[in-house]
Amino acid sequence: MNPTEARIYEALRSVIDPDLHQNIVDAGMVKGLAWNAEDRKVSLTLQLTTPACPLKGYFSSQITEAICRVMGEAWTVEVTFSAQTAGGGVEMLPQVKNLLLVGSGKGGVGKSTVSTNLAIALAQLGARVGLLDADIYGPNVPLLMGLEHAKPAVREKDGRPFLVPIRKYGIEVMSLGFLVPAGQATPWRGPMASNTLRQLLTETDWSELDYLIVDMPPGTGDIQITLAQQFRPQGAIIVTTPQKLAYADAEKAIVMFRMPLVQVPVLGVIENMAYFWTPALPERKFYIFGESRGRMLAEKYGVSFLGEVPLLEEIVQQSDAGIPPALQQGTPVAESFHQIAGEVARALSRQLATATV
Repeated sequence: MNPTEARIYEALRSVIDPDLHQNIVDAGMVKGLAWNAEDRKVSLTLQLTTPACPLKGYFSSQITEAICRVMGEAWTVEVTFSAQTAGGGVEMLPQVKNLLLVGSGKGGVGKSTVSTNLAIALAQLGARVGLLDADIYGPNVPLLMGLEHAKPAVREKDGRPFLVPIRKYGIEVMSLGFLVPAGQATPWRGPMASNTLRQLLTETDWSELDYLIVDMPPGTGDIQITLAQQFRPQGAIIVTTPQKLAYADAEKAIVMFRMPLVQVPVLGVIENMAYFWTPALPERKFYIFGESRGRMLAEKYGVSFLGEVPLLEEIVQQSDAGIPPALQQGTPVAESFHQIAGEVARALSRQLATATV
């Protein structure tokens, strides 16, 4: 290593990844370092732990400042970003890097709305994302995505038939709602429901995905246990509302995911319908159902509070129209989901780093 290269690397060691608590050189994140003395330019690629990393601006400014301190203010720094091709890896789904379960312990908390908009927000951050509607008894994702009449194609692969996920709004989608007539009930016992879900997961021709978000059915039963044991998900996300009843059931979901029989890391808690907000009073938040119970739940179990989603009429209107509000960039709702997506990506990165230590 020549003196100039050594100086640059030493400068880069002052840049700390706030999630990994390690400098970017020793963490192996710096790739393709090059410099040109005549042009006074340094370029490098920073390999992130996830393509949905929300810290790109932070890293870019910190790297530029660190290099200019040792090379001089006249130098320019060009930082490009890549993401690790290796991931946690999902058993039985080799093309999926990370399987994330979105659960609640009870129905009626907006879990499907959160799952759908989280998937879209992660895709908008640059990740390759799939969404599986695992609520066998009441699949709502087709309505939320404007896909009520969609029917997946079937293609042959290695001599076997596979369902082709439907692509819309930048993500791949699969749901039992695509396969059964609208309004038809599915009164299945636990084993049949679990087998159907396993087939939906393994017999769908997913692309290479960074995240496969699974909108779980409510409860803490057979489907949850089957998914955890057969696929070993990288993490679970808990959705609650500020109400005491939702809090109590969300708490049970956390306990279930931590049971020895299940053992799925809980990445954090999202509080849906957290407060009412109106443009007429932009500085105020009205906590109709109570305040901060999602944060309290996260603190009680030592997991991340991933964010809160407001209670707004536009969420209902856009969801009913099949237009997820995360698409409406610049609105308070979209900003909430993008902030949550970034926190989910960071929480997963921390979890994977801890798991490999």
